Amino acid sequence: MDQAKKTKTKQPKAPAPSKKKAGFDHLFGVDILEKFVTFSKDTLSPKVLDFSIKWLLKIGHYALIAAAALGFLFTFIYAVRVNSFFAFLYGIAWIVLVFVIQYTAHRFSTAGEKLINNNPSSMSSKAFLDCFGFLAVIGGLIVLVVGILQTIRGAGFNNLFMGIGFFVLLEFLALVAFHPQTVTTNIIKETTAGQEAIGIIVFFLKGLMKLVPIVFGVGIAVGFVLLFIDFIGIFGNEFRVASSWLSGQNSARTILYVGLIPFLSYLFFVLSYLAVDVIRSILATPIKIEELKKK
Repeated sequence: MDQAKKTKTKQPKAPAPSKKKAGFDHLFGVDILEKFVTFSKDTLSPKVLDFSIKWLLKIGHYALIAAAALGFLFTFIYAVRVNSFFAFLYGIAWIVLVFVIQYTAHRFSTAGEKLINNNPSSMSSKAFLDCFGFLAVIGGLIVLVVGILQTIRGAGFNNLFMGIGFFVLLEFLALVAFHPQTVTTNIIKETTAGQEAIGIIVFFLKGLMKLVPIVFGVGIAVGFVLLFIDFIGIFGNEFRVASSWLSGQNSARTILYVGLIPFLSYLFFVLSYLAVDVIRSILATPIKIEELKKK
């Protein structure tokens, strides 16, 4: 009897139902997008950000020098064709303005990095950052596709270059959201709703400040290409010359505005952070009052 019990084979247990398989029916879309977000995080790494900041900053400065020379040549040829001495003076003023802009951009291109490092902030969860990064990636792709389609339809190369510019900006903004440590944003669970709101505001301030060198490099490069396209038109007929001159002035203003971004963003960040510090001190007042009562 005992021997029969020992030799009796045990029946294998039925496998437990998989919880993951049960939830897959209604969350399969979430699982797919989670894999896409993970792929985006791996692709848009902090190393990509550091490499891009370094080289796009150099490209922006080289493009500024090239734009100074091209703009002067543009005005010189236009002055000869329409017999205008004032156009020649515009060319000289253009060179002076470009080098002034380049000086301010160089002085303030690294100042933003110091501000970011000296002002750490916190958020309670990465859920907001991951969702925002995902939306920024999708938005960048949509803008790029729309720019390409508008160019194919004959709306002009401006749409293509603008689409590329906004695509690059949104993808790098997604990179910062996926890796908040790049803008000294820490994830701390013990965060109140008010502190979370401040953390979100500060994240956007520091994120945009982090991308200033990239905006500078891409913006100046795009502006130079547009100016070059306008320059080609100066060799056409009289109507083409007048049209290219007006369009070239718009491209030149774009280059100047982009060149001022490092300086203007520094001022905007400092003044905005002053308001954030005031709000932060107001939110901290009740806590300090409670601590004083306990003493």
